[in-house]
Amino acid sequence: MIVKVNTAKDLSAVIRDSRKSRGWTQANLAKRIGVYQRDISNYETKPEKVSVDMLIKLCAALDLKLTVDDQPNNEVSATTAPIDKKSLRF
Repeated sequence: MIVKVNTAKDLSAVIRDSRKSRGWTQANLAKRIGVYQRDISNYETKPEKVSVDMLIKLCAALDLKLTVDDQPNNEVSATTAPIDKKSLRF
């Protein structure tokens, strides 16, 4: 499934929904990437504060593929989709 991310809120929904679909709590995800549970809460509620480095870690931990492509109508978006392997393509 491909999800088009156009806003920071879209990004937080992808992170939250991906985490929940795996049955993980915020604490579970936090432990996997070496942060505190409150950090995951902040990423899900204040996604504009997520650094690129942390976004990459989140995608890797959640087995998400992050792709940034040119749009023919000059839209800026990123798409995320679950994958079997941890990998990222820019």
